[in-house]
Amino acid sequence: MKIGFIGLGNVGQSLAANLARAGHQLTVNDLDKLRAELLLELGATWGETPADCGDRADLLITSLPSPAASCAIMEGEGGLLQVLDPGSTWIEMSTTDADEVERLGAAAAERGIGVLEAPITGGCHRAKSGDISILVGGDEGLFERFKPVIQIMGGEVLHMGPLGAASVVKVVTNLLAFIHLVGVGEGLMLAAKAGVDLGKAFEGIRASSGNSFFTRQKAR
Repeated sequence: MKIGFIGLGNVGQSLAANLARAGHQLTVNDLDKLRAELLLELGATWGETPADCGDRADLLITSLPSPAASCAIMEGEGGLLQVLDPGSTWIEMSTTDADEVERLGAAAAERGIGVLEAPITGGCHRAKSGDISILVGGDEGLFERFKPVIQIMGGEVLHMGPLGAASVVKVVTNLLAFIHLVGVGEGLMLAAKAGVDLGKAFEGIRASSGNSFFTRQKAR
């Protein structure tokens, strides 16, 4: 499959590398070409412009830092919505919001382009290890068609419902993560104020019902 991949931050680079290792014909682009070095070593082709990634691609994947960045790539001068062929598919893995992905999805649909959103959750370290969780929103038939490709990039892949649903769930996971992080900090502060050794407090929390992902990853 010919795949264009735009956005090679820490997470995007790991996702794209998994696709390259699986043998897909990959064209990549980022503002910083140095981020593509690993991918080029794996056989990917460098796209001088984002449009190069969409030219005759079966699938375009974007992994960008904001809704504004996605809008610029898709609808700006030389935007990908004008480059992608009808019948191709765009998977939006950027940090975005439900309203924006629904709006861009509708614009893409008018040109015969299928759209899935696929935000990730679980942390950069899980992206590097290949077991990051991926939440997908969009047409269920399109999801089933591209699920094997999405599974190459991560671990557990879950369909959340129509376009926009995955972005909502991603925000909920971020909210819960923040609550856990604040709670861990408050708990350790209480232990410190009481004069308890924080290393021992951590081990006690780790072995208890108060243990959590953020206790293990952030409090050590």
